[in-house]
Amino acid sequence: MIQVKTTRFGDIEVRKSDVIELPSGLIGFPELTTYVLLDHDKESPFKWLQSLQDGGIAFVLINPLLFNPDYTVEVSEMEVGDLKLGSEDDAVISVIVTMPSNPQNMTANLKAPLVFNLKNRLGKQLILNNPAYSTRHNVMEELKKRAAEIDASQAQQVIDSAKIEAANTLKEAVGSSTASKSKSTKKR
Repeated sequence: MIQVKTTRFGDIEVRKSDVIELPSGLIGFPELTTYVLLDHDKESPFKWLQSLQDGGIAFVLINPLLFNPDYTVEVSEMEVGDLKLGSEDDAVISVIVTMPSNPQNMTANLKAPLVFNLKNRLGKQLILNNPAYSTRHNVMEELKKRAAEIDASQAQQVIDSAKIEAANTLKEAVGSSTASKSKSTKKR
């Protein structure tokens, strides 16, 4: 067990098997290469990447797909070769979140995601060339946009269902009207 005194979590004990190595460190912190992922709490989408070399350094992480389902990390084998990923499924992507005093202004760094191989406990921060991603992507605005898209999508589904139901009802009405006319014709 590794004992670490942290400013956020107090004294913690970390199993060696839980240690994550980031051989290149993080942008701005190249000398800090050993970390552990800690839950914010059981129900939270956030995790903490706590440095084991400096107890005062911890980063809030989130899975970017939770607020931006279209987010993609396109990298070459050369960029992630040192992670020794067996397949894409071995990669876990997280982004660093900045939490200001007003949570409405929370941002995520989509430009420089972290890629982890949790099988061998290696990680790396990448810098993406995609101009659509920024270092200060507003998470709450993205969530509101997604909620509006979901609401619009659900509304469209209700409209489509109503159209189908109306068409079926109309067919039944026309069908029974035609059947009535046929019956009344036969009676004459």
